[in-house]
This record gives sequence, structure tokens and C-alpha cells, in this order.
Amino acid sequence: MPGTQLQPATSRLLSVESATAFGHTTNVTVLEPVDGGPKLDNRTLRAEVTARLAALPMLRKVLVEVPLGLDRPWWADDAHFDLRYHLRYIAVPNDDDPAALEDLIARIHSRPLDRNRPLWELYLITGLEDGRVALLSKVHMALIDESSSSILDIGLIGPEPELLGGAEPTRWRPKPQPSMVDLCTRAGLNAVFEPARSLGSIPRQLASLPGLRPFLNPALALLNQRNAEPYIATASDTITPRTSFNGRVGPHRRWARIELDMDRIAAIRRHRGVSNIDVLATVAGGVLRWWLLEHDELPRETLKALVPLSVTDPDAVDGIAGALIDLQTEKHRPEVRLDEIHRQIGLAVVERGARSAAEISMLSGGTPLVGMLASRLLDSTPLADRLLPPFNTAITSVPGPTEQLYALGARVVGSYPIFGVIDGMGLHIGAMSLGDRLCLSLVADRQLVPDLRAVAARFETELARLEMAVGLGD
Repeated sequence: MPGTQLQPATSRLLSVESATAFGHTTNVTVLEPVDGGPKLDNRTLRAEVTARLAALPMLRKVLVEVPLGLDRPWWADDAHFDLRYHLRYIAVPNDDDPAALEDLIARIHSRPLDRNRPLWELYLITGLEDGRVALLSKVHMALIDESSSSILDIGLIGPEPELLGGAEPTRWRPKPQPSMVDLCTRAGLNAVFEPARSLGSIPRQLASLPGLRPFLNPALALLNQRNAEPYIATASDTITPRTSFNGRVGPHRRWARIELDMDRIAAIRRHRGVSNIDVLATVAGGVLRWWLLEHDELPRETLKALVPLSVTDPDAVDGIAGALIDLQTEKHRPEVRLDEIHRQIGLAVVERGARSAAEISMLSGGTPLVGMLASRLLDSTPLADRLLPPFNTAITSVPGPTEQLYALGARVVGSYPIFGVIDGMGLHIGAMSLGDRLCLSLVADRQLVPDLRAVAARFETELARLEMAVGLGD
């Protein structure tokens, strides 16, 4: 039969998507031109992507839905594939406004992908400070799940600056899509051999009808619960407080970024015998404590964070587990917060095992595997479908490459993964190390966190406070 049917886990990534819960992930890569290098324009981008299409066949795949949603969708060749549709060229409207790029990227990230086309878009954004440009890739999690991590950057990012655009493009002819008879026949067979799965799809299909979704959310949450256990490494049994950013999310986002010095984080790590994620979670806890005090809503109970970990436990799905940790936001002293967070994450590591930074980098091919699966962790949590999740925020951090990377013949000087938010969790903190810098990427619901840039800027202050507290500050 032409085409390939989606795996059940991949199909779920599509079924949980809604107008306010996106199924795609976004990554922003900042490029700095080199002397004598190629011109960073739409022509160069199109030539480089064209040269890689043969090696990335999933870029030409489109979803084919089964009638009435009675079975999982299929991947098939897009007979009307239009590369120019997927490649976008845009300029920052005001290059002397630091917030202009962040506002533009937030709007792009907030737009769902068109399911009638291959589920990816790639933007070249010009007009940044110092002549830099940004490469923004937006790819659906379902497409990543059944291809490879290189789909995230369309294979453009690598250790060498050489271009491939001069290569002769491979001739391509799409294969026929599965017919209605093919789809219905396979749906009937799957209903016979997978009756539990077929019955389980009924609440999701009814939920797509206007007005019925609110009444079926409990059923959807129960369906998600059976997929959650392999993901959670450890959990806190204390009460999860609710803050103003733990409400129902809308369709619009804010995005903010900041860079931290990895040498400073490493100094704290060595001095206290902790890990990088311990330091980041401690600093994030301090930032959230400050924000809640500024808004006069600091709860007595500590905020909780979902921290995805790459683990060696064979029972963990795709090698990913999530630790639910107390961020100790009720504590004023950052060194006490660090010790407690280190203890909690250590318990998760002891329970499930942990991969080294080198192992994670090898698994991800230069793109964070943990980050790609962060959205699945959220969607697989027992109460993820419009019910309150048992955490206030997520902190997703992965080690990136230590060597210099290039894209379009330019140096990569920044990499910012943008992850998802869900109802009950309107703020997600993402991070990726790049050489001697930690690139922080904050995404939030536009209404729930209107001052997100101030939140991002506070990370530098809280890192300095932690240094002083552990005896490393000036």
C-alpha cells in the first residue's frame, strides 16, 4: 500500500493538538556572517534546502486522514509539494528595538502549521543587530517523531561552513497516495486486531465536534494517564499551588531570551558538587520567587517544575523521564534552594539512571533530544488535557555541542529552543548550551505573563545572588 501509517504514539501527538495547545516545536538559530562568506538571503537558503531534500524525504510527506477519524492517519508523498511555500524570508521591522525580534518570533510560533501541507516551515529573518540573521525552523512533533532530529534544522547546521547548494537537485516523482479503499480496508483490519485502540479513539473524535470537548475532557485525561507512567521518574507529594501563570492558555504567545555564562555555572557546579541542571533550576526558582513577590502572590507552598531528564532506564519511553521537583520558592536563601533541588534531582537519577552530556549530544545529533520530547511529556501527563497539571512550569535543558557550528556558511552564535505551554502551565523555560554560553529561551501565554522580558532579564540577577551565596561572588 502507498504511504506509511503513523505509529500510535505519533498519532497521539496529533490528537492532543488544539487551537491553544500547539503540536509543533520551534528553534531559533542566530547566525553571524563570516568575512568573504556567502550572502545570507533567500536564494542561498533555497539552494541549500534543495540540495538536502533527497536525504530528508519526510520533508515532502503530507498527512492523509482516514474518513471519520476511524484510524490513525498516514504519511504520503505530497503530489503538490511547493518548496517556496515552506521557505519564508522576513525582516525584523525595527532593528534598533531589542524586543522587535522577540515579538516577531512569538507571532510566528503562535501560528499552527497547515495540516494540508508537509508539517514544517523555515524562516530566514534578517535585520538583527550587527548584521546577524536568524534561522527559524518550525516543525510538528509528529514529523520529528517519525524521522530524525536533523529535520528540526533541515540538515543545515553542522561543523563545517561549506555549502551544498551547487549540487544538482535530485529528480523526484511523488508516489500515489493511499486510496479510499486502502484506507478503509486497513481501518477495518486494525479495528479487528486492535479493538481497544479503536474504541479509545472514539472520545477523541467526538471531542473534535463543537461544544462537546469540555464534557469529554475527563475521558481524554484518563486515556492520557495510561501513557504517563513511563515518563515520570519521581514526583513530590506536596500540594501544587496555583499562580496567575497557571491558568487556561490562549492562542498567542510571548517569547524572550537571555544568555548566561557557562563558566560561571560550571564554577558553582564544581564548588558545590552539583550539576548544571541543579544550578539552572535553582536560578529559575529564584526568578519565579522574585516575580511572585513583585505581583504580591507568593504562595506558602513551593512551586513545582517538570524537569525532563535523559535516562538509561529501559522502561523509560524513548529514554526520557520527567522529575517533578519542588523549586523551593518559599525559601529566601538560594544556597539552601540549590542543596534541596540537587537532592531531589539526585533521587531521580538514582532511580532511573542518567546519560552523560556526551551521550545526549550523540543521541540528538546536535539537536536536543530531550527538548524534542518535552511536549510529549506535557501531553502524556495524567491531567494534561485542559485539567490542572501537577506542576507550575517546565524547565527543559540539554547540553549542546562544544565545537563551533555553521549554517548557510555563517557561524552559529545562538540557539534557542521554543517549547510548548498547556492549560495550567503558561510558562516554559528552555535552555541549550552553546560553547561557553547557555542560551535561555522563555515562552509564555501572552496574557498570563505580560512582562516576560523582565522575567528573562532577572536570570542574570539571580545567578549573581547564587554566586554570592555560595562564596563565589565579588
